[in-house]
Amino acid sequence: MRFTFVILLFLSLGADAQMIIKAHANYRPYAVAAANLLLDDYPNAAAAYSLRKLRTAYSGSAIRVRRSNDNTEQDIGFTASGDLDTASLKTFVGANNGFVTTWYDQSGNARNATQSTAANQPRIVGLSGIDRLNGEPSVFFLGSGNTNYLTHSVIATSPTRLYIFSSLSSETQATVWWGHRSESTRLIQFQHAAASNSVVLNLRSSANVLQTVSIGTFTASTESNFLASARFDVANNTHISYLNGAASATNTTNFSGQTFNSNINSIGAVNATGTSFSSFTRSKMHELIIYTSDQSSNRSGIETNINSYYGIY
Repeated sequence: MRFTFVILLFLSLGADAQMIIKAHANYRPYAVAAANLLLDDYPNAAAAYSLRKLRTAYSGSAIRVRRSNDNTEQDIGFTASGDLDTASLKTFVGANNGFVTTWYDQSGNARNATQSTAANQPRIVGLSGIDRLNGEPSVFFLGSGNTNYLTHSVIATSPTRLYIFSSLSSETQATVWWGHRSESTRLIQFQHAAASNSVVLNLRSSANVLQTVSIGTFTASTESNFLASARFDVANNTHISYLNGAASATNTTNFSGQTFNSNINSIGAVNATGTSFSSFTRSKMHELIIYTSDQSSNRSGIETNINSYYGIY
């Protein structure tokens, strides 16, 4: 009965009520209380970044944060309910800004996303408080002249399949929110396209021809939360994308002979050789989960889990 009461309050009173409810000692989010965590039910992710706990066996923190007044850093973990420990975060940062130096990989593969240069670190706490998207804490890649991005070790140089899920916001600026290049050319790239107010997927064929696929549209000048996912079947030269659970058309691209950059992957920008970055995103992100296996049969369950926690659509 208490569970039903919490859900009704969230739907009727909005983000402020949600924050009050989550502060209660007896609060348990749907995704934790109902069953296992996301990666318990859908394991073997190649990399998993989130501001909620994704795997019961994971004992690490969510993020490492630097505060602006003295550049001290501290790990921020989870509450007993699996939410980001925002109380510890606010206590540590105080009246200052807080920036993410490390977004920890919860997959168990130690692909932590990091940024050692202070000017390039995305934000999680501003002077007005924790950066939030749809009421939930988010990693904020500031864009608009800023150069915020995180990097992690390469997932695979020649994968046969990739399946990517992410909960994030849209902005008007043409930006890239997860970039992966094959040396100096884009191989796979998600992008916000301001000219068409669309979310697009750029892919590089074996003939180095750039193919752009529209996944869906968003409203200009509006920060809206959405869930994007995509499957790249390199072995069969096909790919399909989804926005808020709805599929775009299946497209064919000849990937034969293409290999991923063996140096580095990035979140919030694209990189050519591992040292040169561009197309910096302006968006807020809750989580990014990447598999190197086909998750077609699990896609609906994974998206339901993400949507149930963040209330996206």
